[in-house]
Amino acid sequence: EYLLRSIVDPQADLVSGYAIITLQLKDGQTVAGNLISRDDQAITVKLPDGSMQTISRSEVKSESKPIGTMPDVRSFLDPREIRDLVAYLATMN
Repeated sequence: EYLLRSIVDPQADLVSGYAIITLQLKDGQTVAGNLISRDDQAITVKLPDGSMQTISRSEVKSESKPIGTMPDVRSFLDPREIRDLVAYLATMN
């Protein structure tokens, strides 16, 4: 079930490090990258150059909804191909 949901709705369960987020900071800067973690105090983002940046929540003016990087396979696989893909992936323990 988890494999199927991950394939047909890749935005449903975003794994840390695989969601992209954009932050607008109060000083006018924009920070975009992979969301590594976030809590009530700070947000940690992996930047495109591979470095990590932790930003205090008090510095954030707004943030985008995290989006996953996996494409929606329904646009290029039919239901039978999706079933076959899930069956194949389920064998790879």
